[in-house]
Amino acid sequence: MTKEDVAVDRKGKLYGISTGPGDPELVTIKAVKALEACDVIAAPNSGSGEGVALAIVEQYIRDKEVLTCYFSMDRDIEKRKEARLVAAESIIGFLDKGKDVGFVTLGDATTYSTYMYVHEIVAARGYATEIIPGITSFAAAAALFGTALCEGDKTLTIIPARHQENIDELLDYPGDKVIMKSGENLTHVLSKLKERGKGASTLISYRATMDGQQLYTSIEEFEQAPEAGYFTLALVKEEE
Repeated sequence: MTKEDVAVDRKGKLYGISTGPGDPELVTIKAVKALEACDVIAAPNSGSGEGVALAIVEQYIRDKEVLTCYFSMDRDIEKRKEARLVAAESIIGFLDKGKDVGFVTLGDATTYSTYMYVHEIVAARGYATEIIPGITSFAAAAALFGTALCEGDKTLTIIPARHQENIDELLDYPGDKVIMKSGENLTHVLSKLKERGKGASTLISYRATMDGQQLYTSIEEFEQAPEAGYFTLALVKEEE
């Protein structure tokens, strides 16, 4: 049996590799080791800033083959599912050749990550998988502001800003809150917070730990900002 036969006989393993919030120095040692060991690096592309993950780890992957996986943001769930399946099949093609694939994803792979859709498909087919956790954007933002996400018996609620039908209910939950995945609905959510008197107790970060980072200590200060976008999140502190 040749070396090539052994490679094909062995199925590759899929790694979900968290790249952290943006600063390459916040990539974990375990993630770096996986990146260096994998034969192929898969990277998501959905037009929502996920291409940043590949740039964060560029220094660790050198001349490795890169597989770009397109993920649809269409409102039609069936189109999104189809794109996920195509991405998973592309990865499986490499796994069947005995190649290990590292799928890089911004922040933490288990927190609002495109990777998990692929992970579930690949794992269900019987392939070996491993998730390498990372630092979330909201954990990084809290550190930059020098504040706790939650203390003592406080609860922490993570709210995607795109929620509209039950946003009032979510904002009324007790404890601290993280508002992320802001998109176009952020202005609406911030106005709801101001109605609740949370303008001065809301911390807002833009591009936390990345180039162009901006930190705002109130909604009112943020409203004077020249720009915002996909990488904007808010930490709403419960007043004592």
